[in-house]
Amino acid sequence: MTKKSTETNVKATNQKEADEIPEIKDSELFSHLFKGYGPEDLNPDKRLYKDLLTQYLKQEISKHPVSKKYDLVILFDDSTMMKSDADKVYNSVTKFTKDKPLLLVLFSSGGNPGSAYLIGKLCREYSNGKMVVVIPRYAKSAATLLCCAANEIHMGSLSELGPIDPQINGLPALGLKNSIEHIADLVKENPDSADLFAKYLSLSIEPIQIGYYERVAESAMQYAENLLSTHKENLPRDAKSIAYDLVYKYKDHGFVIDKTEAIKILGNEIIKGNTDEYDLGNRIYQILESQDRLLTLLKHNFYFIGSEDSEATINKRR
Repeated sequence: MTKKSTETNVKATNQKEADEIPEIKDSELFSHLFKGYGPEDLNPDKRLYKDLLTQYLKQEISKHPVSKKYDLVILFDDSTMMKSDADKVYNSVTKFTKDKPLLLVLFSSGGNPGSAYLIGKLCREYSNGKMVVVIPRYAKSAATLLCCAANEIHMGSLSELGPIDPQINGLPALGLKNSIEHIADLVKENPDSADLFAKYLSLSIEPIQIGYYERVAESAMQYAENLLSTHKENLPRDAKSIAYDLVYKYKDHGFVIDKTEAIKILGNEIIKGNTDEYDLGNRIYQILESQDRLLTLLKHNFYFIGSEDSEATINKRR
C-alpha cells in the first residue's frame, strides 16, 4: 500500500469515527448540570458536565461554516473583567498558529480598563493581523474599550456598546468633575450660597481627588486611542477624536450605543450588522446564557473564558 493510500485510509477512518460520535442533546447536558450542582451535589457529574459543555459548544460551533475561517475566543463573563481573565485568554491564544483572523465573542458589563487593554493587545498579537469582535448582547465600559482593538465589530438588533468612562467605587470618575462644575454654576446663579457650598466641598472632597479622577479618565482615553491606532487604516477619523467621544461624549454611563450609534462613531468599515459571524456569536451566547441562568438559580457563578477547547469556571456563591 502506498503512503498516499495509507493517508487516505487514515482520513476516512477518522471521519467515520467522527460521524459515529453521537450528538450531545440539551437534555443530557442539563441532566448532569442538575446532578452536579443541584441538591445532590455529585462531584463526578461536575466533571462530566464541564466536559460535556465543552463538547457541546464545539459541536454547535462546527455547524456554522463561518467558524472555520477563524481562531475563536470566548469571553462570557457578566461580572468584573480582571487580570485573571487576561491570563485565561493568554493561555488560549498562545496555542494559535496566527494564520487565521481571530474572532472574539464578547459578553461583558466591563471591569478593569488595564485588563481590557491587555486582552485587546493579546488578541491582535495572536491573530493574522485581523481581529473581529462579535457582540451578541452587550459589551459595556471596559469591554467597549477592548472592542477598540477590533478591525470589525459585528452587532445585531440587541447588541450594545457603552461609554468607556471608568468607574470608581461604583461611580463614574468624571462624575466628581461634573458635580463641581454644576455647583459652580449654582453659585453663579445664587452668589449668596457660595459660603455654604465652599464649606460642603471642604468637608467632602480633597483637592487631590479631583485630579486623580480626571487622570483615570485620561488613562482610559489613552488606552482606547492606542488600541484604535492598531488599525487606523479603517477608522473614519483620527483615533484620538474617537477615543475622546467614547470617554467624554456621553453623560450616562449606561447609555446604549446600539448598532446605529456605533456606526456614527466607528463607521461602516468597522461596524457590521447581522452577519454570519453575528449568528455564530449569538448561538454561542444562547448556549452559555442558558447555563448561566440555571446555575444562577442553583446559587452558582458561571464564566466561560478561552477557546472552544476551554472549560467553564463554576463557583458556588457565598
